[in-house]
Amino acid sequence: MNNDHAMAIVCDLALCIGREVTLDALLTKVLQRFMHHCATPVGAVLQQQREGYKLLKVIGDEQLRQHTGTTLPLPGWVSEEEHCLLQQTLPLPGSRPYQFAYRLKVEGGYLILLLAPQPHQQIVPVCHLFSPVLGNLARAISLCKDSELLALRQQAELKDLKHFNESLLKAIPIPVFYKDIEGRFLGCNQAFNQVIGIGKEALLGRRVEELLPVGLAEAYSMREAELLRSRQPQCIEQQLHDRNGMRYQVICFKDLFYDHQGMVAGIIGTLVDITRLKESEHHQRELLFQTISALASAISHKDRNSAGHELRVRDLALAIGQAMQLRQERLDALGLAAMVHNIGLLQIPTEIITRPRELRPVEFELIKQHPQAGHDILKQIDFPWPIATLVLQHHENLDGSGYPQGLAGNAITLEARIIRVADSLIAMTSHRPFRRAMPLSDAFAELTRYAGIHYDEKVVNSCIVLWQTGYHFGPPISQLADKAG
Repeated sequence: MNNDHAMAIVCDLALCIGREVTLDALLTKVLQRFMHHCATPVGAVLQQQREGYKLLKVIGDEQLRQHTGTTLPLPGWVSEEEHCLLQQTLPLPGSRPYQFAYRLKVEGGYLILLLAPQPHQQIVPVCHLFSPVLGNLARAISLCKDSELLALRQQAELKDLKHFNESLLKAIPIPVFYKDIEGRFLGCNQAFNQVIGIGKEALLGRRVEELLPVGLAEAYSMREAELLRSRQPQCIEQQLHDRNGMRYQVICFKDLFYDHQGMVAGIIGTLVDITRLKESEHHQRELLFQTISALASAISHKDRNSAGHELRVRDLALAIGQAMQLRQERLDALGLAAMVHNIGLLQIPTEIITRPRELRPVEFELIKQHPQAGHDILKQIDFPWPIATLVLQHHENLDGSGYPQGLAGNAITLEARIIRVADSLIAMTSHRPFRRAMPLSDAFAELTRYAGIHYDEKVVNSCIVLWQTGYHFGPPISQLADKAG
């Protein structure tokens, strides 16, 4: 064997060692190349143990391969020389007899046997030839073992994490679910199964289109598409039905989860049942309406000539607010503020309020104190809306000529501007002891004349359009009862 041939063998083995990343693949490939270069039909890799040699890998002998993993009590002379002509058959269980063997010792207690049934006429100097790569092989074996140990630890950690997440999902009392980016359910906890009335196995792989009515499913799909597009968490309040058909209110929180590469892997969501909270809020709202009605009744008893004024202002203000497409939250605040906008009159002497003539300037100055007085009364009540502020501003004019603060423009809340218009219209079209009720057409002319000066133009226009489309003064008390219920 010339130097070029020897160098080619070494390069072949070096490349083979450098390519494999698992111990089994490394031993298989290296053993095959050793067998090829030494022209032996059978190869085995063993590792020295206290009680003998553990058989790790066998190629070329199927019967012997079946004993992989067992420990063999090999005679000491097998590993003493780089090759040996066996004086007797090598005692390998279940294998055919071998009369010749090359052996290579690798650091770490590894032994490579290259076996042949008959002695070779031309002996390959294996230790000399393969010594340049045996050190690399030992290091490669060590790296593969370390890599596999690390992989096993990572698999164990992933398994532990999976068990922890499963336990966590079970422990969470609210429904939790997660889906892939196509909207197919990947999993959920027991609370979610109980809510929807479908078992976990039946749920997996299904989409909302298969579970919900068409309209509701489309709404879900649109919101999830928006979540995937914007990548912003969602918090949506909605009404659902349980498996018994009972309605309940929930807040649905949704967000994305990501894989190890930072790519979107799916959607995770929770449902928080707020039915009792909503019922409590409804009860509190009922109490608020009752309180406001009582306050409005107190104002009516103060001045019999303006009885029903607050209720009519409330109805008209709400109609204007709805026409201007205010959110329900703002409509609730508007209605309550309109009901008590004159609560400050309780602190004004009754003889001034009920005087059957026009008020003198000094008397009117007293009347002008009622927005501030109303504010001072209402600010002590913990309303969920700025009722006291709306009452304080309901006599402010757009040009700053109103009272009590002389606010102008957008410094006046929209709700207060709506109450200003509704209050003025109801007052102008109502009978008073010192003047007759103004015809509706004249009242509209007055509103139009001062639109942009005292009154908000958009509010005035919305008010006029209401009458053009059929609005009229109805029985406000019954309307209040209907809306409160």
